Amino acid sequence: MKLPASAAAILCVLFALPAASAAAPSEPFDFELAPRASASAATKGVLSPRLATEHRFNLLGMRWRRGATPEIEVRVRRAAGRWSRWQELEAGHAARSTDPLWVGAANGVQYRLSRAVSGLRLHFVNVAAFRRRARAAQDPQPDVVSRAEWGASACPPRRSPGYGSVKAVHVHHTVSLNDYSPDEAPAMVLAICRYHRNSNGWDDIGYNALVDKYGVLYEGRAGGLDQAVIGAQAQGFNSETAGIASIADHTSVGATPETLGALARYIRWKLQVHGQPLSGPVELRSSGGSATKYPAGARVTLDRVSGHRDTGRTACPGELLYGQLDELRAMVASGAAGVPTFATRLSAALADYRVDFGEVVPVTGLLSGPGGGPLPGERVEVQVNGDGRWVTSRRILSASDGTFATELKPRKRMYVRLRFPGRTDLRGAFSSRLLLRLRPVIALRRPRSRAAPGQRVVVAGTVGPRKRVVHLVLQQHIRGRYRKVGASAVRARRGRFRTSFVPAFRDNYRYSVVAKSDDDTDRGSTGWLPLRVR
Repeated sequence: MKLPASAAAILCVLFALPAASAAAPSEPFDFELAPRASASAATKGVLSPRLATEHRFNLLGMRWRRGATPEIEVRVRRAAGRWSRWQELEAGHAARSTDPLWVGAANGVQYRLSRAVSGLRLHFVNVAAFRRRARAAQDPQPDVVSRAEWGASACPPRRSPGYGSVKAVHVHHTVSLNDYSPDEAPAMVLAICRYHRNSNGWDDIGYNALVDKYGVLYEGRAGGLDQAVIGAQAQGFNSETAGIASIADHTSVGATPETLGALARYIRWKLQVHGQPLSGPVELRSSGGSATKYPAGARVTLDRVSGHRDTGRTACPGELLYGQLDELRAMVASGAAGVPTFATRLSAALADYRVDFGEVVPVTGLLSGPGGGPLPGERVEVQVNGDGRWVTSRRILSASDGTFATELKPRKRMYVRLRFPGRTDLRGAFSSRLLLRLRPVIALRRPRSRAAPGQRVVVAGTVGPRKRVVHLVLQQHIRGRYRKVGASAVRARRGRFRTSFVPAFRDNYRYSVVAKSDDDTDRGSTGWLPLRVR
């Protein structure tokens, strides 16, 4: 995601939370950054400078007091001085906050927002001293890294756990950077716990269990791994489900075979412990909340193994892991470990990245498999995002050489990407995200090119896509150059507008009708139309 951004002067105030000031260097601690951005237009977005932090950190997240949730991206400076790629932060389970992002070891951060918000704070967690490895747990439950082993003594619960029932399991992703080592994973769990507790204000880590990309399972919320501990992982359904999170970002990368296998082992064991079937539908009742799609009291039928997005207003657990849930369900039900083992690659291109309203845009690409060979006859989805969510626009099949081609007729500015959902032996894939910009088209009906002084000149026409307002600009040729002598906003109804002006002098004029850029389109105009007044 490349957000529109304008540089904003930012005054940074860095301070440690009470836990940080009392902590020795060998203990985990939290600290925050409170940037105050200068005013900028919401449509232009905000780009921070590169911010150095007083302490190193391993995990970060954001929260704010007021304002609609913007699109958020961050990148961090590694201890070696190199900057990471830009990483999208998803809206979190708590209102006006993001999910935490594990970044390894970093000492600097830069962020960009699609719109300004009020009271922004960046929360950092340092758990460098708590990188511990897992040990085997007792049968019959799967091997699990206990809370004591990943350092939960540095993240004690605020209160005793609550208990409900477990009828199904929600699958999540933590939206962490994927390039972590085995030694970092336990510290990532501790960092997530401290973020959930100290920034979100929850009692404890939100998930009942977690799994890293190497297939290692971690005990989550305190209260007993075999108990129906109520977490903070799927608002509205916490008391009837358990939640397990993959420590990764599955927006464009699928879960590893090791992760899928560990997910299946935990979910299969968890459902059995609570006397539930391993497959099939289950009816749950929502307790409501702003982060769920279902009001209090609504009865919802889900799969025993569901993605967080099935009940929550979120993209979690990421497009690719969500696309792997059918495979995961089969593994849970059968106990088999048949997971996709071969990677795929999907590329895409637009014939033009800026088009006029009404134009058709060719979309082409290539789907390749192991060793770079073409994958023929595979289903590929064309997805568009014009309002913050991805929607499948059409489905096509790759040709014998792995290529594919289709067309789009956009009605607004949008992102475009291609998705290969994968199959039993092939992992799914996404193309890169492409921005398709759209110019509105303004057409005038019988534009005047001649008039007499004092004669009213009518300007009428249409604008597509429909706009509420267009702008008429009038210029007069004065002392060898055209100078603006009039401008007015014109109300458009159902894409039609009508206005007029009266030239006062015998002279050469020119006029134009303009649609200004907005959230849906770029700027569009008729161009300058000459008018001779004699």
